[in-house]
Amino acid sequence: MVLLLFVVIWKGSASEETPINQLQQNSFPLLENVSEITGNEGLSGVFAGVHNNVLMVAGGTAFPEGKPWEGGEKYFSDAVLVYERSADGLNLLNVSSKLPVALGEGASVSLPQGMLCIGGQSPDGLSNRVYLLSWNGTSVKISELPELPAAVKSTAAAAIENTVYVIGGESENGATSQFLALDITNPESGWQKRPDFPLPVSGASAVAQMDGEEVSLHVFGGRAKKEGESTTTFYPHVFRFRPSEGKWEQKKDMEIPLAVASAASIGASHIVLTGGDSGETFNQVERAIHALQNGNEEARQLRDSLWINHSGFNSKIKVYNTVTDEWFVAGSWQGTPVAVAPALVWNDVVVIPGGEIKPATRTPFLHEIQFSVKPVFGWLNYIVLALYFVGMLLLGFYFMRRENSTDDFFKAGGRIPWWAAGISIFATTLSAITFIAIPAKSYASDWRMFLFNMAIIMVAPIVIRYFLPFFRRFNFDTAYQYLEARFNRAVRWLASALFVFFMVSRIAVVLFLPSLALNVVTGFSIYWAIIIMGVVTIIYCTSGGMEAVVWGDVIQGFILLGGAFVALAFMMAGVEGGLSGFFEITGQNQKFHTFDFRFDFSQPVFWVVLIGGLANTLITYTSDQSVVQRYMTTKDEKATGQSIWLNGILAIPVTIIFFLLGTGLYAYYTSNPEHMSVLNPNIDSVFPQFIVSQMPAGVAGLLIAAIFAAAMSTLSSNINSVSAVITSDFYKVLAQKSGHKRNMAVARWSGIIVGVLGITMALMLATWNIASLWDQFNTFLGLLTAGLGALFVMGIFFPRISGKAALIGVLTGIVILVLVKNNTSLSFLLYGFVGLVASVLLALVFSFVFPNRKTIKGYTWKSRENS
Repeated sequence: MVLLLFVVIWKGSASEETPINQLQQNSFPLLENVSEITGNEGLSGVFAGVHNNVLMVAGGTAFPEGKPWEGGEKYFSDAVLVYERSADGLNLLNVSSKLPVALGEGASVSLPQGMLCIGGQSPDGLSNRVYLLSWNGTSVKISELPELPAAVKSTAAAAIENTVYVIGGESENGATSQFLALDITNPESGWQKRPDFPLPVSGASAVAQMDGEEVSLHVFGGRAKKEGESTTTFYPHVFRFRPSEGKWEQKKDMEIPLAVASAASIGASHIVLTGGDSGETFNQVERAIHALQNGNEEARQLRDSLWINHSGFNSKIKVYNTVTDEWFVAGSWQGTPVAVAPALVWNDVVVIPGGEIKPATRTPFLHEIQFSVKPVFGWLNYIVLALYFVGMLLLGFYFMRRENSTDDFFKAGGRIPWWAAGISIFATTLSAITFIAIPAKSYASDWRMFLFNMAIIMVAPIVIRYFLPFFRRFNFDTAYQYLEARFNRAVRWLASALFVFFMVSRIAVVLFLPSLALNVVTGFSIYWAIIIMGVVTIIYCTSGGMEAVVWGDVIQGFILLGGAFVALAFMMAGVEGGLSGFFEITGQNQKFHTFDFRFDFSQPVFWVVLIGGLANTLITYTSDQSVVQRYMTTKDEKATGQSIWLNGILAIPVTIIFFLLGTGLYAYYTSNPEHMSVLNPNIDSVFPQFIVSQMPAGVAGLLIAAIFAAAMSTLSSNINSVSAVITSDFYKVLAQKSGHKRNMAVARWSGIIVGVLGITMALMLATWNIASLWDQFNTFLGLLTAGLGALFVMGIFFPRISGKAALIGVLTGIVILVLVKNNTSLSFLLYGFVGLVASVLLALVFSFVFPNRKTIKGYTWKSRENS
């Protein structure tokens, strides 16, 4: 209550906030030194695209010799202009390329292969031609691609990966509802029909952008003259097409109808839309023309007056959030707004070349719209972060004096209380992936993934009953030492190698996530953030060993939960209508949707989440050394069982809290769409951005520290566990006569080397564009560790499987899993299950060729009674 009261008072007393998204606009001459194209006129309806970091502008229309009411005719350009960016704006390159025909008012799409020019109008009428223009560094190459089924102009187009989509367009018979697709990697297949657009439309704006679930088509506005009506209908509608669903879905309408507007994607989930015609004057002109056709000559003067004195086009620069389905006005167009102009992103700037500023009047300028978000983290937040890092270092140095052997270093000498071990297991599996990516996932979608985290409750009794006794009673140094006892050394080394490879990948991901968060919200270099956090973690976990890791996890676990509660309180206070508004917003948009009983194994439906959750959790709690290592830190088997149950029980409220954080973010940004940075590089940045932009100094620093705590708790465990595997499974086996000091040196240096490798991989990862890091992490988990889990299942439940059969089974299982990943649409959540089942079944088959005859310490694997 005290916390909520503080939040309400703080929100109520806050002064007017500086807008999160700062807007800067520039204009540059587009046709400077090429006035021979249109005289003093500019061009509208051009094709525009970016290829190999140059801007290509082709075709377009103008009225250089007089307006229509002055008897002038429309001019069509065949010029291809190529620009590079310079310190002063644009630099026109000396290129003499021309389109095969003069053309304008079509659609253009930027592709890795070049700029696609689709349809349009020429002096001879409508066109169905499709051209690909590519820049090779010195000249423009023009290629023809398959023609459209019908000639159209004012069509809309966008691309998702290798597929180009075309929507609507104006044909000889009026607006169409056609929806076509072309695989650019296989153009010979031609244009394929897709489900018709819900309305006949021309002049719509189409943009491909991530909607939280996948990259989808978003189509805005447009117009059409319906049969029997004398005026054209302008649409305020917004439609979305998800390729995975194969159908159109109507979203929330725009405030006003708009056609021939400029739209482009920006950031991870936003679309900028500006300019365009609302149709008000257009319809008045239509009515005047209709009256003139019926013999009313007075309507001629009205028509010409409406054209000449046109009030201009839409001047608002609006931004649409594809996740929340909300708009906000980011600013107003500086100067005269345009219509009939494409928009595209060039070097992170939205550029709009040319366009029409009023009927038959063009602009000779290129307009730029650039968003910026000035990160303000503040000295108080940096102090909080610095204190946290110093505290972690001191923790490592404190426990360093107690590390007298590798048993102390890797198992804490069995001195850890069961409750601390349970919290440590919980904190290790929680990680920054939970703190950042799960809220981002539930913000972007719903609660269908909730059951995935609940699998530990179902798996815990299986782990305690069947797996824990082997790890505790034989007192193995690592989980994989059991595999040598059960199978052979080759199996042990394969498992250890797979684990090390997976952990380096995992270290990279958990380093990258919080570093990305810090970069987005403070502007601090993502590369330096990775290096600093990695180095601090390496120092404290390689100096203090497992004891420092576990007690660090306990501290970090409390920071995590406290930070989550504080953030949730601030979100609720910022939602319009408070708690009731939160439930109204989330209820209307089905954000609590949890159970999806469809039999679609490419989506996170109930069956996929349940099966995948059980398999991945079983793999983690039986074959992940960073978890299994905790089993060895308590005094006895009973205490370890209690720690596993505590971890499972903690998972229930904590999972609810973190899913609520994402749902709270959705409600907050639905109520306050202008508060979200449009430049967020991916949806995973949504929670950190909320923390810094919407929470007071000090509190924000504490919550960012919580993100680092989440990452470092997992990171330290990963480094320590990999160090244990390298030291015990490889070095001690190969150098059996090495002494205590040598073993300790190897333990520490292997941790340092693995940490450095993880840092290096994280720096590489920072250059990749990943839609959801949680998805990516679970893909790693399924591909790399399914075989590990299979080995332990084989060893405990299938006594007839020998070492040779297990080895062959795991290797062929990995091959099958890679084939499934590359050749099916199966959800990544099922990779762990597929890999585990395939490996076990194949090993069983091979066990008829290579049966098991091995015993260990008098234990015969044909019977489990003696265990």
